[in-house]
Amino acid sequence: MEIRQELVKELIQKIDNRKNTYGSVSVKSAIMRHQGQWRNILTKILPLPLSEVYTPQAKLDYGDFVLIEKLITLDDLIEIIRKLPEKGTTSITIGDYEVQVQVENLQRDSYKYDSGTEYLQVGWFYEKYQYRSQSQHYPSEPIVTPDLPLFPDSRTAMEKFIGIDFSHYSEPYGIILCLPNYGAKIEVVNIGSKEIRIKIQPKAEKIENIIGKIYCRKDREARQEDIKFETETASIAIGFVPDFFNLALISEANGEILDTRRFYSSWELPKGIVFEIPEYELLELIRHGETKTTEFKEKIGKQEELAETAVAFANGRGGIILLGVDDHANVVGLPPGDHEGTVTNILRSHCEPQVKYEINKHQIEGKTIILIRIEEGDNKPYTVREKGVYVRANATDRIATRYELDEFYEERRSPFRHSY
Repeated sequence: MEIRQELVKELIQKIDNRKNTYGSVSVKSAIMRHQGQWRNILTKILPLPLSEVYTPQAKLDYGDFVLIEKLITLDDLIEIIRKLPEKGTTSITIGDYEVQVQVENLQRDSYKYDSGTEYLQVGWFYEKYQYRSQSQHYPSEPIVTPDLPLFPDSRTAMEKFIGIDFSHYSEPYGIILCLPNYGAKIEVVNIGSKEIRIKIQPKAEKIENIIGKIYCRKDREARQEDIKFETETASIAIGFVPDFFNLALISEANGEILDTRRFYSSWELPKGIVFEIPEYELLELIRHGETKTTEFKEKIGKQEELAETAVAFANGRGGIILLGVDDHANVVGLPPGDHEGTVTNILRSHCEPQVKYEINKHQIEGKTIILIRIEEGDNKPYTVREKGVYVRANATDRIATRYELDEFYEERRSPFRHSY
């Protein structure tokens, strides 16, 4: 009981500290009728910025399964927090529904999520608390009525309506409360060969009160610097391209962390971090033509062919795919469009296991090209779904031989596995 009381006190205190930046509170819920009672499957609660005009989503009523969003006040939120037990069952009102909520325990996530974290679609630096419930049995058949959108199952419906990525969340049951910090956030970090450029978005915090602190390292060389923002963009000379960096925005007024970004070279590139290659380096790369680690594609083309090259690079030593460059090393450019999103969807849906990659847009001679950097994989062999394992041979992709497959599996069994 003491743990619950401490967490409730902590929650209410944090909400009170941010009452000058919080406005109404969004409550998005998936509820299901069982034996005549409405039960909570998943609810996400998110205080919205004070200055934001927000219209809640329309209710989707599929009979015994309902998706609903309502706006409540901060006082209503505090009342819910005080009412929910540490363990047990209670009922709360969500819109016009009296909903049973079962709580197994109240948990505070010790990790603080930066604004680039997408699996709960908050978009700002935030802390997460969860009133966890037992695993729920929810409809697995298609969700559809004549007047509403069709979803293949309730899980997909909840992902879309509530805003949650189930592939990154193993136990999304109960009530999830996110407490954002709307002071300021990091929008883009551009990493060049000699400097790092940071663009931020101040909101509740005045720009003159925002301090940036950065730690960068490459091999044994490291730099620690403070950044003072006079405008929304600041640059800092590093002198090398870091293998690791940690960036934090801090309020000078109260010392509170406003946002963070971290990057390791072995990670998939986080949202909002872009590696810049000077135009002359790209032109030199293109001049050398296609190689074992470089592939040109005039356009995205067939999805499987792009996936074949990505998998071949992951099974080798990594490589670069340039979109908007033809087979003769001519920069033809790409038309306007969300090429980054298309490439991401292709790689995620066709490569198994997932390859590690980063995608950057560049301008060459006034034309747009896309650079896709594929890292050497640490879980070989990588496969194109329903096609097989591909490897790189000179400047082409081909199906791996039986001998090459044996080598992959032998390497995985070896206690001396390493990457080059």
